[in-house]
Amino acid sequence: MSSLDNARTYTGVVAEWHEDEGWGVIHSSDLDRLVWAHFSCIDSSSHRVVEAGGFRVLKQGDRVRFTVEQADQDGFQLRATWITTEGPNEESSS
Repeated sequence: MSSLDNARTYTGVVAEWHEDEGWGVIHSSDLDRLVWAHFSCIDSSSHRVVEAGGFRVLKQGDRVRFTVEQADQDGFQLRATWITTEGPNEESSS
């Protein structure tokens, strides 16, 4: 990975999502580390965003676009600052 660009919009896939806690992890082939994500950063105008107990939620496998910042968050070094969905991941991944 070259230097982190806070202004760049990255693409990735939701690797895991903890709906009851409102956070998850995004994987992007453009970054060499996983990205921590919080429900408050999900753009409410995104399609497929479902409110559950007050949390905006993503589903494992959802394709997303996001911006990121360097941060120390729950053991992760990168944190999403804005997230929007592109839909479910329809490609099979290995």
